[in-house]
Amino acid sequence: MNRRSRLVSLVAGWSLALGALVVAPASCHSPPAREELMDTSRDGLPTPASGCAEPLDGEVIRRAAPTEAQQRFVCRLNEIETAITRRPLVPGNQVTLLIDGPVTHTAQLAAIAQARHHVHLVTYIISDDAIGQKYRDAMIERARAGVKVRLMFDSIGGIEVGPAFRQALEDAGVEVHEYASINPLEEPELWRISQRNHRKLLVVDGRVAFTGGIGISDSYSRPPMSGSGASEHGWRDTHIRITGPAVAEFQRLFIEGWEKEVGPIQDPAEYWPELEPSGGELVRAIAKEGQDASDLLLSPFGRLLQKVRRSRDSDQNSIYASYLAAMSESESRVWITQAYFAPNAEFLEVLGDAAQRGSDVRLLVPANSDVGLLLHASRDHYTDLLEAGVRIFEYEGPVLHAKTAVVDSVWATVGSSNLDYRSFIHNDEANAIIVGHAFALEMEEMFLDDLTNAREVTLDVWRERPLTDRVLQTLAGTLEYWI
Repeated sequence: MNRRSRLVSLVAGWSLALGALVVAPASCHSPPAREELMDTSRDGLPTPASGCAEPLDGEVIRRAAPTEAQQRFVCRLNEIETAITRRPLVPGNQVTLLIDGPVTHTAQLAAIAQARHHVHLVTYIISDDAIGQKYRDAMIERARAGVKVRLMFDSIGGIEVGPAFRQALEDAGVEVHEYASINPLEEPELWRISQRNHRKLLVVDGRVAFTGGIGISDSYSRPPMSGSGASEHGWRDTHIRITGPAVAEFQRLFIEGWEKEVGPIQDPAEYWPELEPSGGELVRAIAKEGQDASDLLLSPFGRLLQKVRRSRDSDQNSIYASYLAAMSESESRVWITQAYFAPNAEFLEVLGDAAQRGSDVRLLVPANSDVGLLLHASRDHYTDLLEAGVRIFEYEGPVLHAKTAVVDSVWATVGSSNLDYRSFIHNDEANAIIVGHAFALEMEEMFLDDLTNAREVTLDVWRERPLTDRVLQTLAGTLEYWI
């Protein structure tokens, strides 16, 4: 485990354990119950013949979802997700799948180099290493050319960024904000450290957006083992590039986050150019704001306050809720790739229910991880999932860090959110939902390619695992909220 990972584990464990002194994770810390998130029934929803509910156009849906089953699925799910997230499913976009770090960094650096008005970048991980210095130099060059450049990075994720790195950016005119500093001289409320900004989002000129799970670090700068032929392999992760009207939704996420943390942006109208349709994918930007565990410790009304925040903040659990909705409505296929898989019981139940209904449910998780204890916590759930009919595969290549899913060959999500308590509750996260059969097929092809580097875990073999493994997994499972 590297320096950053050790620090993350230390502060996360300390702060979450502190919060647990006041409230049990199964109550106040749990995401809202399934019935709170999905109170929309299938009964009475429009059929493909009548089209989806407004404002989606029936022809747009038919182009994105060619079969009647997919059209029914998209129509049902759109109503549920719109009610949950209060954000639109925007048509007319081109979404490019960026598999792994080298492809992503090349595309993002090219977009920055072409910026003419602004560069908006928020990232959890940024390092003062070879790839980090490329981003630094690209932002400096654009800032000196008169482009407005803003960078927000998380204090823990950017622990390897030193003063010289930051000073070079600021001297060139880049606006830099360090989120939730762990420096007590900058952040007097240092105990408020469990809420982190885990988003990875780049918007250039308001016309192109990138999001996913890839950080700005040399860990991602080398290709993974599949077909690379490299002697050293990088982390396996996924990002996307978006053009079209949905870029405005990701611009909104950045600007809202920046103005909340830093202050208003001058001449805001300049950041919203006219965006013409560029493709056939429908895209929804979903996000959530984290909650700090110390809020519950410091306030005797913590439980009440969290309930109030949950009811009034539509973004609070929208990623979690969207996963539940897609799995619940699935008819044929649920394929999930997840770096840190330790969700609550309700998520596991919905996933198992999908398999028992007859959907082809597959879960790809790491065989090796930079957070070893969470790996054991994930395995604590294998028996129940396997007995429900979920197929589990462990990726045996380099560190698997992707957070993606594809459902019924038409709905997909790519983003920063893990499927664990930290992402569900304490991190600021951002995901894209993409509706489109062509893009979903690319996601499925990527998933199947990853399976060539994975080993399937079967129930018979799993039941024969050593007693020491069982004990360690059970222990980790009881601690998964604090990992």
